[in-house]
Amino acid sequence: MTDVMIYVQHLLGIGHVRRTALLVAEMRKLGLTVGVVSGGIPDDAIDFGADCIIQLPACRSADHGFSGLVDQDGKPVDDAWKDGRKNALLAAYQKLSPRLLLVEMFPFGRRAFRFELLPLLEQAGQEGVKRVCSVRDLLVRKNDISKERWMRDVALSHFDRVLVHGDPAVFGFDRSFPFAADLDDMLDYTGYVAANVKRDNSVSRAGVVVSAGGGAVGADLIQAAIAARPLSAKYAKARWDIITGPHFPADTFAHLAVNVPDGITLHRFLPDFRDRLARAEVSVSQAGYNTLMDVLAAGVPSVMVPFAEGGESEQSERAAIFADKGIISLLPASQLCPDELARVIDNADFPKEFELLLDGARIGAAKIRAIIMGKDHGHLG
Repeated sequence: MTDVMIYVQHLLGIGHVRRTALLVAEMRKLGLTVGVVSGGIPDDAIDFGADCIIQLPACRSADHGFSGLVDQDGKPVDDAWKDGRKNALLAAYQKLSPRLLLVEMFPFGRRAFRFELLPLLEQAGQEGVKRVCSVRDLLVRKNDISKERWMRDVALSHFDRVLVHGDPAVFGFDRSFPFAADLDDMLDYTGYVAANVKRDNSVSRAGVVVSAGGGAVGADLIQAAIAARPLSAKYAKARWDIITGPHFPADTFAHLAVNVPDGITLHRFLPDFRDRLARAEVSVSQAGYNTLMDVLAAGVPSVMVPFAEGGESEQSERAAIFADKGIISLLPASQLCPDELARVIDNADFPKEFELLLDGARIGAAKIRAIIMGKDHGHLG
């Protein structure tokens, strides 16, 4: 028997994976055994750190607009593929035999996977296994209220608790989910899930760090940053480290690497990325949940260019909230160009003083352990 089975599916970026890995690490510190069942494309850069990892037949988003699902070979998935994957997921559940099932995002996202997740949740419910949803602070806005009503109904009928990885002192789940009040008895906030970043105030900050998360949708930002360096009044002579991410298109990376100007170092991945952030003069990035948390933990002046394709509202909305508080500098994707990026970078300043709960991985793990031990009394602080 495994203490916790986690289901996670990444489609384009790897933010869901990184958040899951931080939760796994804290669960294991508490002595919990954890099995992760992953449905995304396997990647050597992904390390869940779990006791057991089961890979399902993999799939990803067909494009940046999330128009459909394709398998590992790029072929659209069909009903036969879905049936095979559902059976593989149920087999993984039987193998792990968990005391608690943790499902990342669903039903507040990943609706396309209801073909396998509803049977899984029903099976767990029949066996008395606790079912917990792990969801970030903001959801992508929906134009169809019936989809949000469906999310509420599934949460009420198929889950015991919803862990929201946000801080209600900043904003609550009701900001992006209109039926949050109907789930009030189930909702429990963990604070933001952020990695520990060591700050050394005795070391002088130097250079600019540009990052594009997983890299699947970061080409415009990377190319604009390369062109912005010589236009910067403050950082034209500084060292710029540009991290494309493991999923950055290989042909584009090869082209940029051959033509990269002096003063810029191009990386696919930096194992000490967070340490570099803590020593940088400015961070430039997209505005995904995990990147924002890394920046806040590092306390570095930052410029964020939210990803906003395919109706994705989450990054833009979160970035706007933190920009309004003076914590980050915001450059909308529609305004991204080398001149404007250089200007915003030059004007970036240290975050204003703020109180933000960044210990969500540890708190979330403690809440999960309490549920398993039968000591869950609702909102645990």
